[in-house]
Amino acid sequence: MVGIARMVLRTKQYLCAIRPLGDALVLETLLYGDEVVEPDELEGLPGDEIEVTERELKIARQLIESLATDFDPESYRDEYREKVLELIERKAEGQEIVLQPAAEEPTKVVDLMEALEASLAAVKKGQKGGKGG
Repeated sequence: MVGIARMVLRTKQYLCAIRPLGDALVLETLLYGDEVVEPDELEGLPGDEIEVTERELKIARQLIESLATDFDPESYRDEYREKVLELIERKAEGQEIVLQPAAEEPTKVVDLMEALEASLAAVKKGQKGGKGG
């Protein structure tokens, strides 16, 4: 069984589900019905006119399989929080903090097939060197 509830977090109300997981209860935030967007309402999604070749599918599958690994939550960090804490420490030490607007970088167009092939080649080269995937 799953319990459905509402909670307020950081001044925003969330819909959430509370469910058992072993000996613990897990709380997961959900979307309200008006927050769910149907795929046909999204702009820019490819339609039926897009054809994917067997070669593209093969490369995509190889890439996904070569990068698949067990999930390790310790390998992810809250970089935003770390930067904020660093700024707080620097300010506490008396340093003047000056924020500069981010410079806009030109958009780089990437050839997806070329990027996938390069990524696969790099993974294969790494595997030959004795590293796991």
